[in-house]
Amino acid sequence: MSNFYMITREFLENLKFRPFSDTDYYGFAGVQSPVPLIAEFEDKYIVIIDGGVCQVFDDEMNMVDDCEDICEL
Repeated sequence: MSNFYMITREFLENLKFRPFSDTDYYGFAGVQSPVPLIAEFEDKYIVIIDGGVCQVFDDEMNMVDDCEDICEL
């Protein structure tokens, strides 16, 4: 993970999330919520919201930031 914090309320508010497709589940099979959400940012990052957990991955699928409870933002 990086040593900067990307996940903020403002960051998340500016993304366009959509529910997971069948294909998304192949890459992120560990999601647990009934309706996980996914968004892309600058064609370089993928943002996943799984219940209250948010994770950001780079284009090489390395996690660059995570937040255990977005309700706390």
